[in-house]
Order: sequence, then structure tokens, then C-alpha cells
Amino acid sequence: MNTKLLFLRMAGPAYGLFFLFSCNSDLDDKPVQPAKPIELTLRQSEKVSADNRFTFRMFREVSEASGANTFFSPLSLNMALGMLFNGASGDTRTEMAEALGMADFTETEINAYYQKMSQALLKADPLTELSIANSIWYRNGLPVKQTFIDVNKNYFDAAVKSLDFSQPDAADVINKWCADKTKNRIKGIISNPIPDNVMMYLINALYFKSKWKSEFDKANTQKADFTKADNGKTVVNMMEQTSTFPYYADEKLQCVEMAYGNEAFSMVAILGAADMRIDELIEYLDDATWQNIVSNMSGQKVWLKLPRFKIECEMNLNDPVMNVGMTRIFQGGFDNISDIDLAVSSIRQKTFVEVNEEGTEAAAVTVVGMVTAVGPDPDMPVPFFANRPFLYLIKEKSTGVILFIGRMDEPQE
Repeated sequence: MNTKLLFLRMAGPAYGLFFLFSCNSDLDDKPVQPAKPIELTLRQSEKVSADNRFTFRMFREVSEASGANTFFSPLSLNMALGMLFNGASGDTRTEMAEALGMADFTETEINAYYQKMSQALLKADPLTELSIANSIWYRNGLPVKQTFIDVNKNYFDAAVKSLDFSQPDAADVINKWCADKTKNRIKGIISNPIPDNVMMYLINALYFKSKWKSEFDKANTQKADFTKADNGKTVVNMMEQTSTFPYYADEKLQCVEMAYGNEAFSMVAILGAADMRIDELIEYLDDATWQNIVSNMSGQKVWLKLPRFKIECEMNLNDPVMNVGMTRIFQGGFDNISDIDLAVSSIRQKTFVEVNEEGTEAAAVTVVGMVTAVGPDPDMPVPFFANRPFLYLIKEKSTGVILFIGRMDEPQE
């Protein structure tokens, strides 16, 4: 899928993950048109809510496993698992549906949802580069069922390719696809040589780049202390501005939402109370809490300080996925892919994010590897100083779909 478009706005009761494509430079001279809400059916909105529940459950697990400065793309993982679900059968399929919160949805509803979100997100903001790309690579000679290929081509716009995995450059071919789809931000996710028992890779690549609607003035960026979780100090480049933003606060946390482009997409930064550790904040933040935050945000003049940072993460998602209820996928149960017994061997994700005065660039690639199966004062600004560990999400406003979610323990550049 090679579509040019912009960033979508974050907000609303439902949210998910997105990919970005490149935008034309001549758009910079055109008036910014307000973002139009993405219209979803009731069932599609229910699926967004299910995705959000899965997002927060997974982020708890991923954060615990990966630790400081974790940056995770639930949308990328959902897309990859959505393709995998089309190949699942029997108890494995039932377990995946339960864990992903889609047991009450038909296969057609699920696939139509992913198709709708992928297409709609790409059209949400002409000022934002958003790209969502899917691919399936299988070993030469593996008899893959045509129905599995067709459904993922039709609904996920997946490129499906046979490849001689035994060739020394096989991993390079796949890695080049991942790099091309993420503007070279995600490279080398598959190692050479590809193991002999690996039969298939299902891959999602997501790329996002957009400018703040209210940019930070670089002249206001200054060196400042950032207090880490252990109360130690580190010096960061702290951006600063005072402006009106959607804002929410209660006794547990405070949140500020910073829009991109035409306001279809945004970032929400979340600070816990001064005595709340970031792990406690992650545990406290669930779908119900998130919905309450989104529903009660209102415009407020905010004195905002946010560190400039750049983070790259690589994580194995096997344990987090098993901990949220998907274990059978690692044992087998994919009769809808092939008559050869297959099982998931690994689920890996690499991510990148850079936040600066101009805006945000973010990317993710999720790879599901499959092997032959074996056992197994309203006028007074409100201070929001992100000078200690905080959470941040990138979402689309009208649907509430969350593209990325992260924890910032120690800013790095």
C-alpha cells in the first residue's frame, strides 16, 4: 500500500495503531482543513474498544519485560495478529479470539474492520505521513492455502511472496522491505541465516511523521534536570511553551494532548502524581481510566515542558503475548494456512520514536515467525513539567485508535 497522506487526530472512545506515508511538499502552502471524523459502525467502535483493552494489558506486560524507555506499537501487533488469525483453526483460533477481545465478532467483521482502519487512517490528515504495510513471506515449497493468501491480500493489502530461505541473502530481502516501508528507521529485524525450520514470516510495518499544530520554539529549549525513577538526576534538552491544550487532571494523574497537523492525530503525555512510580501509573491506566480521561479533557492554558528525545527499542513479545492469554499459537493450530503443521516460534517488534520541537517521527515493525510445529485560573497556565518519568501515546482522535504507547524513564538523543 503506497498512499500519500497526513497525520490523524488523537481522541475519542476508541483507538488503535497506524502507519504513515509520505506527503507532498506542496501541501505545506495549502490551508489546513479541519480533520473529518472517521465514521465507524457500532460493531467497529466495539472492536476499537476491544483493541484498547488489549493495548493496555499488553503494554503492562511489555513494560515489565522490557523496562525503561519502552516504546510499543499495539496497532502494528494487532495487524500482524489479524493476519495470523485468518490462518488459525480449532482451539488456537478460539483462544486468539478470546485474548484479542473479538470472540463475538465474525471473521468478516474482523477483516472488514482492519481494512477500514488501514484505509481511513491513511486519509485522515494530508499533513501527516502515515504508512501501513503488511507482507507474508513463505519458504519455497511450502504448500500455502489459497484462501489464506486471498483473504490477507484482500483485507490487509498484504504482499505475499515465496522466497528461498536457504539463500544467504534471504533475510536481507525481507529486511530491505521493512526498511523501505519505515523510511529506513527499522532495519535488520531478521537475522541471517534464516533457521532451517522457519517456514513463514507475517510482517506489519508502520511509519508516522507529523508536525505539531503548535510547534515549540527552539530558542526556548534549555538544559534542565530530569528526575529518574531512582531519584537520580540527568540533564536533558527541555522544550517549553505556554498555550491552550486539551487537559485533564485528578488526584492520580495529569494529562495534556498535543495535536499534530490537522488535529486528526495527537500525542497525549501522562504524568502520575508526584508520589506515584511510573510502574504504578502503568498499572492504574486501563481502558476505563483512559475513556474517563478522554471524555473529560477540556481546553486549558498550560505551561508545558517536554523533553526532546529519541528512542529505539527491540523486544521479544512471546512472553507478553502468552501472559495475556495466547499460548496455543506457539504449539500449532493453523490448518487454515497449510496442511503442514505450523506454529508460531517468535513475535518480535522493533520501534523508533523521535520527539523534537517540530513534531514526531515514529515507526514499528512486528514480525511473527512460524516454524514446523513441535510441542511446547482559567487565565493562569497549568504547569505540566515532564521532568520525571511519564507515559505518552499517539492516537487518532475520532476513533480513539492508539498507534503507539510508551514510557519515558530517561530521555536520550
